[in-house]
Amino acid sequence: MTDITHPLPFGGMAESENRISAWWVLPISAIVWWVCGFLPWLLQVFYEVSGIAQASADAAAGFLPLPFTADDAVVGVVVMALIGGLLAGVTSRLPASAGAGAGAAIAGTLLAIAATGGASWWLAARETGPDDAMPLGMLVITGAAGIVGLAAGLLASLGPAALRGLALALPVVLLDGWVWGLVPGNPVSPTGTWWILAVALGIAFGLAVDSRPIELLGWLPAAGVVWVLQAAGPALLAVQENIWPGSALTEDPLSAAGIVWDEIASAAIVSDGHQLGAWVVALLLGAAIAALRLSREATEEGELSEAWA
Repeated sequence: MTDITHPLPFGGMAESENRISAWWVLPISAIVWWVCGFLPWLLQVFYEVSGIAQASADAAAGFLPLPFTADDAVVGVVVMALIGGLLAGVTSRLPASAGAGAGAAIAGTLLAIAATGGASWWLAARETGPDDAMPLGMLVITGAAGIVGLAAGLLASLGPAALRGLALALPVVLLDGWVWGLVPGNPVSPTGTWWILAVALGIAFGLAVDSRPIELLGWLPAAGVVWVLQAAGPALLAVQENIWPGSALTEDPLSAAGIVWDEIASAAIVSDGHQLGAWVVALLLGAAIAALRLSREATEEGELSEAWA
């Protein structure tokens, strides 16, 4: 007989019995990283082929699994690889075993990065020439962003509630670039759309609470990190604007860290560009979601106590 002093996992035994095998997570996470993460890129290709959007100059070079040669390649790849990694990490919750799910999600995501990134690097290098370092640089950027997103997804899905807001901070501030990339002809470029930030931040706040009101304290560090990282979009755009053949950034890629730091440090101490109205909406939405989660947890605990009475 089950020991009632040890609480059942969220969702109870019925949910555990309906979990899938961890082996399925490997292909699912790989597909999710590419198809869902790079959905804006895939849709833009479809729009151009179908005539919905005007074909770009890069379309003549042929299809690449990842947009290594697009005009907005750096920002677009970072945003889409990050969002894809986040979603792939969430698939680790599908099996009953958290460890097996995490391992399968990591393996599947790395496999997808290697396959699509390697193919894109090879095809782009054939077009640009063996001496062009851009395809290799884009491959490194893809891998780094994908791994950061994967870590965020694993922490948000399997980690403690107090850390979920921190894990979701960077995806929250870059999400609007991914959303606008779904529109025909739009680049994947963060613009700080207030309502997307409000909804994403509110959901992140709400998910940072499980069963105890004290977990609301986790909002404080999460809010601080999001506030600072709101300059991440402009920082990525500044890096992209400084990339051209022969530029200082091309010769010394590590100097991109200095550009990012200058943008984030200057924006973190002022209120301009932080969209205070979006923060108010996010706090209200987060409070509503947290209240629902707390009330549901209390109801489930009451029903469980009655069942064992």
